[in-house]
Amino acid sequence: MKMGLTWAAAIALAAGTATAHEGDYGLLVQGGQVITGIGDHAAGDIDDIGERVFAAELGDNGTFWEAEEPGIFIVENSLPDNTTVSFTIEAALRYWDGTGPVNLSVAANPMTLEFGPNSVTTPAVDGDVSGFGINYDADQVGGFDEHFDFLIDNSAPTGIYVLQMRFSLSGFADSESTWTVFNAGLDEEFHEEAIEWVEANLVPAPGAMGLLALGGLAATRRRR
Repeated sequence: MKMGLTWAAAIALAAGTATAHEGDYGLLVQGGQVITGIGDHAAGDIDDIGERVFAAELGDNGTFWEAEEPGIFIVENSLPDNTTVSFTIEAALRYWDGTGPVNLSVAANPMTLEFGPNSVTTPAVDGDVSGFGINYDADQVGGFDEHFDFLIDNSAPTGIYVLQMRFSLSGFADSESTWTVFNAGLDEEFHEEAIEWVEANLVPAPGAMGLLALGGLAATRRRR
């Protein structure tokens, strides 16, 4: 069952209180539901539990705008062995060229997520597209730390690209929607502006407040 909101519905809601971070998608389970936070593989933990807005940079490798961050991080021995880790893309990729106020529209170029032989591409119109699953090894030293390639053809213009998706762990309810704000070749001030717009306009306030209520969750500090 889809846990997140469509773009149109999300925009209509009041501003949320999340703060974007650079770091991995940290996944854990609370109350039977997948919760997202900031995964730190080096430290072996997940901070800012309840975080739903993430930030990343796309670099031009000559063929694609490409990023390998965020990855997915799960703490060692925190889930049953052989749990399937997967995701669902919920909407078409969004784009802003950096001119004027932030104004996201459907991107002319899709984004493809690749992991080994597996790949999935953002849809042309809003709607769920199932991703692929990766097996969780509970005994993996240092925890689960896997990274996709996020790819957009480098004929695509510079600008801000926003990906909406939710995460699944077999046996548990899906996470709420997350948004990843990618910067492709703009100054960082535009990236920051877009992140703040997503936080204020797309993250539903009730969902954010509900997560914060779960055990006194998550300071909203920025790591940028």
